[in-house]
Amino acid sequence: MNKNKLSILAAFLLAIIIGVFSCAKQSSPVVSTDYSFSEEFDTVSKSVAKGWVITNNTKPIGTIPWMQGFYYISQTHKSDGFGGVLHYPSAGGFGGNSQADSPAFSGSDFILTTSECGHDTANCSNWLISPPVIIKNGDQVSFYTRTYDNPSIAADRLEVRINTQSSNADVGRDSNSTGGFTQVILDINPGYLLSGDGSYPGKWTKYTATISGLTAARKSRVAFRYYVPNGGPLGINGLGIGIDKFQFISN
Repeated sequence: MNKNKLSILAAFLLAIIIGVFSCAKQSSPVVSTDYSFSEEFDTVSKSVAKGWVITNNTKPIGTIPWMQGFYYISQTHKSDGFGGVLHYPSAGGFGGNSQADSPAFSGSDFILTTSECGHDTANCSNWLISPPVIIKNGDQVSFYTRTYDNPSIAADRLEVRINTQSSNADVGRDSNSTGGFTQVILDINPGYLLSGDGSYPGKWTKYTATISGLTAARKSRVAFRYYVPNGGPLGINGLGIGIDKFQFISN
């Protein structure tokens, strides 16, 4: 083989090698998976069937964990379990006297817990835990919540936590334990206020929390924790809260 052919062959092989390395350096397009989901809490059984977990760590434990939202009927009006009036023939509002108080809620389409989760005086720690989902920084959790009224005669509190250790629903067995749910992303009324800024809303109110501080995306769960020390029927804290229109927003 003469020198010209060798030179051509060498140049050809060099071009192939450069092309291979060039392709290897090109990053593959990032495929973003949307893990968003929502929960209307139509019925407790449907939510549990979809992977929601209810754990009542109240001490001493009572008889009422998370349960279906309800209406009661009086002679003059129909009301939700929090005293909000729903005048006939409307079928779209929870609480208050107008739709402005409630963004198109319907029927018993929410879930609630009360301080009756304990006997006498109790440390209420009642958990409502989502199915496992891939979470990352920037993802958001939103939901509506309310208590019976504001100003209130007894204070409620709700924490929103994520599991930073695993994708299981383990919260321990004590009223003060949190298991792997070590990160609080939202805390409503940590000061147990009866009224004013930071107290628990007496009308359906939307809250949004953004996840941050994770080192990488991970499979985890979001948990609501109704946490009321000195609650129960004879305690000074705790009336009850409702939750509706939950959304996990994958950004």
